[in-house]
Amino acid sequence: MAKKLSNFQIEPEELLLDRHESRSIFLDDDSKVENHLNPKNFWALFLFSFIILAVLLGRAFWLNVVKGDYYTKKAQSNNVRFWPQQALRGIIYDRNNKALVENVPVFNLLTITKFLPKNGVELDAMFDSVAVIIDISADTLKKGLAGLDDNMLDPVILQSNIGEEKVLAFEARSEEFPGLVIEKSAIRNYKNGPAFFHMLGYLGRVAKSDIMDDNYYFLTDSIGSFGLESKYEKELRGKKGERATLLNSNGAVLNQVIAEESVPGNNLILSIDGGLQEVLYNSLKNTKIAWKGSGAAAVALDPRNGEVLALVSLPSPDGNDFSRGLTVSKYKIITSDPERPLFNRAISGLYPAGSTVKPLIASAALQEKIIDPIKQIDDTLGYISIPNQYDPDIVYIFKDWKAHGYVDMRSAIAVSANVYFYTIGGGYKNIKGLGIEKIDKYLSLFGLGSVLGIDLNGEKPGLVPTPDWKKKVRKEDWFTGDTYNVSIGQGDLMVTPLQMASAIAAIANNGTLWQPRIVRSISSPEDDILSEFKSNSIRENFIDPENLKIVREGMRQAVHEGSAHLLSALPFETAGKTGTAQFGSANSKSNAWFVGFAPYENPRLTLAIVVDGAGEGSSAAVPIAKDVFEWYFNQPENMLR
Repeated sequence: MAKKLSNFQIEPEELLLDRHESRSIFLDDDSKVENHLNPKNFWALFLFSFIILAVLLGRAFWLNVVKGDYYTKKAQSNNVRFWPQQALRGIIYDRNNKALVENVPVFNLLTITKFLPKNGVELDAMFDSVAVIIDISADTLKKGLAGLDDNMLDPVILQSNIGEEKVLAFEARSEEFPGLVIEKSAIRNYKNGPAFFHMLGYLGRVAKSDIMDDNYYFLTDSIGSFGLESKYEKELRGKKGERATLLNSNGAVLNQVIAEESVPGNNLILSIDGGLQEVLYNSLKNTKIAWKGSGAAAVALDPRNGEVLALVSLPSPDGNDFSRGLTVSKYKIITSDPERPLFNRAISGLYPAGSTVKPLIASAALQEKIIDPIKQIDDTLGYISIPNQYDPDIVYIFKDWKAHGYVDMRSAIAVSANVYFYTIGGGYKNIKGLGIEKIDKYLSLFGLGSVLGIDLNGEKPGLVPTPDWKKKVRKEDWFTGDTYNVSIGQGDLMVTPLQMASAIAAIANNGTLWQPRIVRSISSPEDDILSEFKSNSIRENFIDPENLKIVREGMRQAVHEGSAHLLSALPFETAGKTGTAQFGSANSKSNAWFVGFAPYENPRLTLAIVVDGAGEGSSAAVPIAKDVFEWYFNQPENMLR
C-alpha cells in the first residue's frame, strides 16, 4: 500500500488504486481518483464516428465512381487544352487546270493571355528573349496584346510566317515562355499575284464581327476579304480539326497532338485562261505606264456563253503581300494611294462610254426603224446647230470630232461620226430620232444601268440617265442636248468595262446577253465534281439578227478604214470600235476605249479595254487588243479553224 506523502502530492502508483482503497488512504472521503464512465457515452461516440465515416466514404464513392469521368476530364483540362486545327483552303485552278494559288506551310506564334506572366517586368523580359529568337522587335510583339483580355484561353496570333530555324530555337526553350505557342499553319501563295489580284482577291485576319456572325471562326483564322476568296469563302475554307496541347503548371507547352484531322476545302475551277490573263495584264500595264494613265481595266469574254476569260484592273497590288502579313505602314501606303489600287475598275469603275456606245445606239435605231442603214446623213460641216426654241438668236452647236462628209450607218460606225449619232439618237431635221425613252430602253436591254450578276462582290450598275433621274438628282429639266450627249456616250451615261464587254458580246453572238461568270465548277479535295455552273442568258433576241449583222459590218469596216485599222495587220478578221470618252472639268481629259471581237465570222473572244486619261482609243487601247488577239489565237487550243 502506498503512503500519502502530503496533501498535494500523489505518486504514480497511487493512480492505480481503486475507489475502496483510496478511501482508506485519503483523509477526504469525497476525494476520487477513478470514476466509471456511463456505457451510453461509449455508444454515442461510436455512433457519431460511424456517421462521419459513412459520409466520407459516400462522398469518396460519389467523386470517384459516380462523377469520376467528369472530374478526371476537368482535372485534365487544367493541363490539356483543345484548340481548332486550321483546314487547308481549296485550290483555285484556271480552265486548263493550272493552279493559280497554292497553300504554303508556315509557322505562327500564338499567345494564350491567361498564362502570360502577370508581372510586367517578367513579361517584358520574356518578350525580349522571344524577340531575339524570332528576329522581331519586342514592341511589335507587345502591340499584339493590345485590346486582348488578360484571361483569354483562346489563342491569338502575335506573329505570322516564322522561319523553321527560328521555330526550332523557340521550341528548345519553350518552357521558358508560358502563354506562347507555335502553330503550324499555311498561307496562300498567288502565282503572279498582281495579275490575278482583282479576280482572286486575298485573305485577311478575322475580325470580331466575323466571329459573331459565324461561330466557325477563331481569332487565329484568316478569311476571304476580296475577290473569289471572299465570294466563295464557305466553299474554300474546309472543315476544322482539333489539336490537343499539353501545358505544364506555368502554361508552357509540353506537347501537341492532333485529336481530330481537318478536312481541306473544296477547289474552284475557273473559266479564266491564265495565260490570257497574264498577257492582258502585262500589255495593259505597259500601256498605262507609257501613257501615264492613272488606271486601266479590261475584260475578255467568250461571246458564246458569257464565260470570263480574263479580267484585269490596274493598279493592282500583290496578293502575296497580304498573305504574308502587311506592315501597318505598307497598308497605309496602299489605302492612301490616290490611284486606288484596291478598287476593281473592271466591275466597279464607272466611265463615260464614249463612242463605244454607238454600235448599241445603231442597233436600237435599226430595231425601231428610225433610219435605213444605207441612208446617208450630211456631215460635211462637222457639226449640227440647234436654235433655242424660245430665242432663235441663241444657237447650240454640237460638234463632231471632224467633218466626215456623207455617211451611212456602216461608215458612221467605222469613222465614229458624231453627227450621224446625234441625228438617229436625238433627232435632227426630218429624222425623228430614238429619243431618250427608247435609248434608255435599249441600253437597258444591252445590260447598261444594271448589274449583270458576275460572281464577284462589288459590281456596280452604272447609269443610263433619264428625264426623271435628272429632275430628281439634278433638279433640272431634260433637253435635247442631253439626248445628243447620251447618243455618243457622253453626258451622264456611265458604264463599267464588264458591261461594255457583255453588250458587245451580244452584238457578236447575234443577240444573247449572257450573265458573265468566272467559276465553272466546284470540286472536292479528291477532285470529284460537286457542282457545275451552266451558262445563263439574261435575255435573247431583243435585236433582230439582220440588224446586228449590219452593226457588225460597221465594226468590221472600222478595222478596214477606221480608227481600229491597226488590227487589219492580224492574219484573221476582227471587228471593233474605239472610243475617246471625255471627263474632268470642262472635259479636259479623255479615257481611251476599245471594244471588239474575233474572229469576225465566228466570234470566240470579246474584249473591252479602257485606259484612264490616255486620250485616243486608237493610240492607247487598240494596240492592247492587237497583242491579246494575236497571242490568244496563236495558242494551239485556240487556233482558228
